[in-house]
Amino acid sequence: MQKITQALRQRFEQIIIENEMLRAGFAALPYMVLRDTRLSVGARLAYAVLLMYAWQDGATFAGQQKMANDIGVSERQLRDYLKDLQSRGYIRIKRQGLNKPNLYYILDVKTKLARRAKARRTGTMVPIKSGTTIPDKARTRVPTTRLKY
Repeated sequence: MQKITQALRQRFEQIIIENEMLRAGFAALPYMVLRDTRLSVGARLAYAVLLMYAWQDGATFAGQQKMANDIGVSERQLRDYLKDLQSRGYIRIKRQGLNKPNLYYILDVKTKLARRAKARRTGTMVPIKSGTTIPDKARTRVPTTRLKY
């Protein structure tokens, strides 16, 4: 087992990243967020910064001021971007109270996809006039009396 571990370690040590930009790290952005034209470019960038902080091992989230500085906007503008992400269902923000940092939940995007697929399957409800024949094998008629709720 030691030999396998040592061989793997030597193999990975042979991969050298010459691109300084990649060596500094990067954040991947899901295509769903990238292509969502309802989001502003700033909101998409704010999502990428949230992911950057989420994927750092052993790091503490620095807060809105640090995030705003990272993307080059004011704290107010960043809050607008975060509200936009929250209203579109990409994140949830939980306020913890005075002088405590907010908690940011990055929501499951697959859930949004499932809701979209379900919405497509259901179709559109169209009202049918009383006495109209419904196109099925039994030639069913819509009742002329309406139910009162």
